[in-house]
This record gives sequence, C-alpha cells and structure tokens, in this order.
Amino acid sequence: MGPFGIIEQDPAAGRIRRAADRGTLSHALLFTGGGDLLSAARFAAAAMECTAPGGRPCGVCQGCRKTLADIHPDVVTVRDEQHKLIAVDAVRAVRSDAYVRPNEGQRKVYLFPDCALLTEQDQNVLLKLVEEGPPYAAFLFCAENASGVLPTLRSRCVELKLRPAGSGGAASENGGAPPRRGGGGVRPAGARAPDPGGSGGYAGLEPGGLCPGAPGAVRPSRPGAL
Repeated sequence: MGPFGIIEQDPAAGRIRRAADRGTLSHALLFTGGGDLLSAARFAAAAMECTAPGGRPCGVCQGCRKTLADIHPDVVTVRDEQHKLIAVDAVRAVRSDAYVRPNEGQRKVYLFPDCALLTEQDQNVLLKLVEEGPPYAAFLFCAENASGVLPTLRSRCVELKLRPAGSGGAASENGGAPPRRGGGGVRPAGARAPDPGGSGGYAGLEPGGLCPGAPGAVRPSRPGAL
C-alpha cells in the first residue's frame, strides 16, 4: 500500500490524480459520502502541492511529505475549539489570511474537516471568498451529507462522493446539483450542534493539513473542471 493508504483505491483518487496531471484540479472541492473524507482531502492537497513532473501526488517530494505529516506552512486546518460551531470570526480570519501569498508552496489551502460545524453565516462569508479570492487560494470541504452545505456554496465546488469503506462500488460525483433533502441541513448562526466528539478547541487557524493545485496551475474557468 502506498503512502496515502486505502484512499488510493477509491475511484475519486484517480479523478484527482488525472486532473492534477492536466492542471485542471478545481480550487474548491467538496468531499461527501461514507469514506475517509479527511484522507481524501489530504490526497487532493498533496496533489496540489506536489512538485513531481507527473503522477501527482507522488508521495515522496517535500510538498507531499509535509502535507502528509500535517506540517506544510501553506496548508491550514480551520478549527474553533472554543465553540461547538465555528464562529464567524474564525472564518473571517481565513478570509484575511487567504490574501497572504503562500510561503513555499504553489497554493494556499484551507481545509474544513466537518462542514456540519459551519453556520449559514460562515458559509456565506466563504462563498464570496471561493468566488473572488486570490487565484492561489484553494478550499477543501468535508461533509458526510452534502445537504449540510448551502446550495450556493456547493454549486461552486466539484463534489466527490466517496464509496463507504470496504465497498466495491465506484465513487460518484455531482458537480453542483441541488443538495438532497433530509437530515444534515445547514444550521443558522447561534444554533447548537450535536457534540462532534471532542473536536473542539482553539478558535482560529492551524497550519498543516492540505494543499491544492498542480505547480503553476490556475483556477479553472468553471467549477466543475476536475
């Protein structure tokens, strides 16, 4: 098994690798479904920071190794451990930080490990950033249920639905279709979330986690260009 583990066996990994090699990997990805969403996001981040001439992510270059080790200075995991939901101030800090150019990588990447912790206000702030942010900024969203993401934000992302762990079925993609109705909708600001299992913590940005974009890649002209 390679450095990225079982996620490399998911069909979504093949799509990411092909898009990275073509230089068309979207700056906004939404990982959904029952697989290991965080590992998939890390795989995409490594593909974006990889410096190999092909076969990205290679898993051995400095960009890949730092992404996997969660120590890349241009990869930021957004958390707010002082609140059950991510406070809008933490998202505004992301907005400000996004305009600071990358330190050593090709991209400045922001990882959101659980979109269930993003309020409607948070997502509206992110929507404008995803639409109008600097070309080197990228955003990786993880949500078991796509209906937890506002339709406006979701439509700006390429959705990659992972197959459940141990499943032999192929992953599917849904590049911006309306979200399914049912559980897991967006919570308004101030609403209380279920206990996320101790993920809480410091309100702000944590270096390390993910990155996007093949070297020199520019933001695709349309969101679904994976």
